[in-house]
Amino acid sequence: MTKYNTYFFILFITAVILAGCYKDKGNYDYRDINQVVLNTDSDTVIVILPAPLKVNLSLQQTIPGNQGFSFEWVLYPTGGVPATRRTIGITQNLEAVITELPGTYYLMLYAKDRSTGVEYQKRLYISVLTAYSEGWLVVEENNGQCDLSMITPADTIFRNIYSQANEGAKLPAGTRRIPEIKTNRGEQKIFILSPADMVQANYSDLVKISGFSGFFWQAPAVPKPQEYFVNGDDEVMLNNGLPYGRTLVSSGTNKLNLPPDGKYYMAPFEIYSSSIGYLLYDNISQSFFRLDLNTMNLVPFTTPTTSQSFYLNSIGKRLLYAGINTTTQYNAIFKNNNNDSLFAYVFNPTSASPAINRYDGLSAPGLLNAHLFVGSRKLPHLYYAFNNSIYKLDIQAKTATVIYSFSAGTEITAMKMYRNMKTSADVNNNNLIAIATYENGEGKVYYFPLAATGNFINNTYSKLFTGFNWINELTFKSLK
Repeated sequence: MTKYNTYFFILFITAVILAGCYKDKGNYDYRDINQVVLNTDSDTVIVILPAPLKVNLSLQQTIPGNQGFSFEWVLYPTGGVPATRRTIGITQNLEAVITELPGTYYLMLYAKDRSTGVEYQKRLYISVLTAYSEGWLVVEENNGQCDLSMITPADTIFRNIYSQANEGAKLPAGTRRIPEIKTNRGEQKIFILSPADMVQANYSDLVKISGFSGFFWQAPAVPKPQEYFVNGDDEVMLNNGLPYGRTLVSSGTNKLNLPPDGKYYMAPFEIYSSSIGYLLYDNISQSFFRLDLNTMNLVPFTTPTTSQSFYLNSIGKRLLYAGINTTTQYNAIFKNNNNDSLFAYVFNPTSASPAINRYDGLSAPGLLNAHLFVGSRKLPHLYYAFNNSIYKLDIQAKTATVIYSFSAGTEITAMKMYRNMKTSADVNNNNLIAIATYENGEGKVYYFPLAATGNFINNTYSKLFTGFNWINELTFKSLK
């Protein structure tokens, strides 16, 4: 074919294509589709059991069809993959009985336009609570028996909630300790310690789950529980100075293992790091050890190659208090064996050179004999009770001063820092101390918010709750 024939052939094909396009013009019928917006009163809904979950739904439509919509409401936990899903309704407005345990959930709404087959979705956040989901647990003692009360964030007081949940059964006399309540692996655990027993209670209704012997493969002959620590996958009970531990990394029923061999007596204070696990202080050898939960061995610290102001493997003093100050920094208060001098050690157990600072010769009236302590997680301060007064020890200044005194004859029976384990953004988190007293035959609970200086705001309390029996313990229970 010559180049002229090729040229005319291309022109012919182009003309045919253009003619076809021209003939096709206007053959398509474009239609608007129905635009739908799903509206609810709120995207966050709180349900306090046993009340049902109610959600009212309205639809905004640009071109309403005559066949309406189908609906499906699906509830599943917020944590991890939604493996546990339950359809709780198929009507436009939802009213459903919640059988799930208290916690946080997502509620997915699927609305399908029957006319077009198009599905629209909306996700809501559901918080399922009970009357006991959040608040200060208060251990009250009366006539040789103990029970639990709760002060809720709405300042409502529920009394005798443990006995009501357990067919009238009370807790033993001297029940004195509820360790910090944490949620791990989606489970919140409540432990209640008394002189010769320990109970685990269900977090939602406080029904007893287990007694002392149920925690062990082989229970100690003499039950004297002192503390129960929960951190990550690691749990440790101190019983009569001996540590019994377990790690929950493996699945199945895990019970507490036998303690390490040897002669020692561990102080009941929690020092934990995710990198090295639990640190325990032995009041016999007067040194720190790391507890290996996999082998249940006590591992001594080595002496650093650089000179230190003190060594974790050779303290030589009796421990009065130890607790976290910042993320990796801990404060420990010691007294010498003559019971006449006080010391503060600041250390980071994860460091190759743990010692940070040492403060000798503390001037702290009553601290040698104190038994109620609250450590600050923001400032180098320790709060303690002596007689009818609250003292603030400024560790760096090595001096303690009275920051509040109750009326003469008042006994201070418990004190604890407010720790919201669910919402660290809570303005009161690590900024409020609850203090229980017994005065004029009545137990009372005071809230003392903290100023930036570490003193009480306006040098007084913000709230007061009365009408209790003798109070042995306070612990804040956060939302699961």
